[in-house]
Amino acid sequence: MPTYLFESIMKKWHGLLPNWAIIVLLALIVAVNIISSYFGILSLTKIFALAIIPVLLLSYFYRQHFMANIFSTIFILFFLGILFSALDHLALSSKLSESCFLAVYALLAFVMFGKLKEVNFGGLVSVYLIVILLVNSYFMYIMFSSAQDSFADSVIFTLSASKGTALLLMSILALAIYLSKETSQSIIFLSIVSCFVFSDVLSFIAAMYVQFWLFEAVQQILQSGGLLLFCIYVFNHQELEKSFIRTKSKPISQSKQITFQS
Repeated sequence: MPTYLFESIMKKWHGLLPNWAIIVLLALIVAVNIISSYFGILSLTKIFALAIIPVLLLSYFYRQHFMANIFSTIFILFFLGILFSALDHLALSSKLSESCFLAVYALLAFVMFGKLKEVNFGGLVSVYLIVILLVNSYFMYIMFSSAQDSFADSVIFTLSASKGTALLLMSILALAIYLSKETSQSIIFLSIVSCFVFSDVLSFIAAMYVQFWLFEAVQQILQSGGLLLFCIYVFNHQELEKSFIRTKSKPISQSKQITFQS
C-alpha cells in the first residue's frame, strides 16, 4: 500500500474516534472475546457484541448528526441479527438471525453496485475477477453440497447458502472497485468484506465440523472489527458527501472566474 494512502486512511480514522479510543476498543474486542470463548461464557460475548453497535452509533451521531437510510438500516439489521442469535432458546431465533445477516450482506452488495460506475480496468483484470468468481463459486458449491445433510432444517440451509452467495458477490464487487480505484474508502470496504467473510467461514466451520474456542473467539473478533470498520466507512462517506455539497454550493464570488478582454 502506498505511504500516502496509508496516511490518508489513518487521518480519517481520527475523525470518528481518537487514536487512543480506537486502540482501547480494539483491545477490549480482542480481550473480551478470547476470555469469554476460552471459559465458555458465550453470553458475555453476545452482550459485548450487542453493546458495540450502540457505542459506535453514539460516537457517529455525536460527530455527524446524520446517516443515510441504507446505512442506518444495515446497522439495525446487524443489531437484530446478533440479538436473535443470542436468543437461541427460541424456535425461530436462528432463522430470524440468518435472515437479518442475509439482508445486511445484500444491502452491502447493493451499496457496492452503486460504485460500479466508477470501475474502470482492462481486460486482464476482468479475466482475473471472472476466474476468482468461478473458482470460489465452485468451492462454495462443494462446501454446501457436502454439508447439506448436516442441516436439520432446509430453511436454515437455504438461508446459509444465500448468505454465502451474497458474501461472494460482495467480495467480488469490493475487489473490483479496489483494483479499479485504490482509494482509502475502497481499502476500508475491502477490509470490511474480508472480516465478514472470514467471520462467516469460521462460524460455519465451528457449527458444522470443529467446535473450537479459538475459532469462536476469532469469529467474534472479526465480526466486531468489521462493524468498527463499517462505522468508519460510513463516517468517511458522510464527510465526502458534505465536502461535495460545499463545493457545489460555493458562491460564484469565491470561485475562479474567466475574464474576457477585447
